[in-house]
Amino acid sequence: MDSLLGMHVYRASALVLILLASALPGCIEMERPCPEDICFPLTSSAFNSYLEEVGEVDALEMASQFDTLAVTTLTRFTESGVDGEMAWRIEKDDDLKLRQVSNTVIIGDSQVVGYQIWDGGRDTFTRTTGEWMLGRDMDPRYEDPFVELARLATENPDVRWPPFRFDVTQFAELSWTITGDALESYQIARASNGTHEVYFELHGLPPQIVGISVYSGGLEQDDVTFSMTITTDYWEHGLQTYYYTEYLEGGRYLELSGMSEFARSPVPFIPVPHYQNAGGGTTTVGGTVPSEMTHEASLSEIEMHVFSDGSSVATLLLSEGNSSNSTEGGEWWDLSWGDNSGQGLLSEGDNYSVSTNSEASFDIRIFDRWAQAWTDHGQ
Repeated sequence: MDSLLGMHVYRASALVLILLASALPGCIEMERPCPEDICFPLTSSAFNSYLEEVGEVDALEMASQFDTLAVTTLTRFTESGVDGEMAWRIEKDDDLKLRQVSNTVIIGDSQVVGYQIWDGGRDTFTRTTGEWMLGRDMDPRYEDPFVELARLATENPDVRWPPFRFDVTQFAELSWTITGDALESYQIARASNGTHEVYFELHGLPPQIVGISVYSGGLEQDDVTFSMTITTDYWEHGLQTYYYTEYLEGGRYLELSGMSEFARSPVPFIPVPHYQNAGGGTTTVGGTVPSEMTHEASLSEIEMHVFSDGSSVATLLLSEGNSSNSTEGGEWWDLSWGDNSGQGLLSEGDNYSVSTNSEASFDIRIFDRWAQAWTDHGQ
């Protein structure tokens, strides 16, 4: 199925241009004239001037300029002597109110992060391994994913976020070999800084950067140390919103996979209590649904359970607000859920608590009736 995602014939033409560029010698003869740095293809000095003018490629800035935007990055790194790579793909369509976020992190030979999600409407689709799973958002509120990630990066600066700002002036003094396809207004610029081979893909007149690749040690995919591809309203090779509308929402994926329906994904909430009070023989723990909870679900479809010694000893259907549970041994458990928004949805700001006279340790777990699954994916 992955072959359906963004495989375009035009990439073959790009590869031919790269190979041709690799075969050409450096600039030995005097450069041809390029008045006011406007010519096709660009000369080396004109391209260097262009890089100085651009300064940096900023995905957040592009998100404010384009209603449709996709940015894909690959970064390879070494940490504590172990090689790793991080891949991101962020895509948005403001008109359709759809977004895609995909992130993979590999450390050594192990994948430690891997997920892909489409959201924006009432139906959400997620994939970690294997097949897509269907989720729901009962109160969809579309937010530009580039703006959201920039906000989260500011709030959590120690987390690895997409490298969506890239300084291109660091390459502005190189000697470039540039080839182009005038019919497509497409150019590839190639240069070496002594340690790395650097490629830029340009499209349009005036040109815009739509691809950056930095290689070390060779020109194979495994030699890439950093790459970025950019797709906009005007450079549509690689946009994938059709995959959501036709294959996921439209059912084509089920047809090709021979499946009758999507497996259902439980509401993405695992309770992590942030307070505990004890006194008078009673212990109370509780917490609040965090702001990251953006895919709301009906309270009438969600249960809160108290687990002790591996089994459920108390339960509450969230739409009921409160429940009292007791055992023959005299232990009791009072569960409560506060609907902060008043919409009957499990959503940001809701609060919950469990009070008990039991001295046994316990966990709070959530069961999604709609998905018939525990949100922590346990049994």
